Amino acid sequence: MSAILMLFGSLGGLVVLLVILLLRRTRNPTESAEGLRIEQEARRQAQMDRVSYNARAVHNSMPTAGDSYQKRHHRG
Repeated sequence: MSAILMLFGSLGGLVVLLVILLLRRTRNPTESAEGLRIEQEARRQAQMDRVSYNARAVHNSMPTAGDSYQKRHHRG
């Protein structure tokens, strides 16, 4: 019985720690213009990826020159 209580206690403690960690992360928004631009670009890229690589797009069509992997800009 004590082993089960210890298991639930440790899992509860882990949940509390994760909640505190997530709450602390959301309190520090990006303040610089460069950081905001990077976040905006990452959101835009994630949206393009969700549209281009969903199950219907991947399994039901051939790649074309207009697919998003052709449009990505890589810095060298």
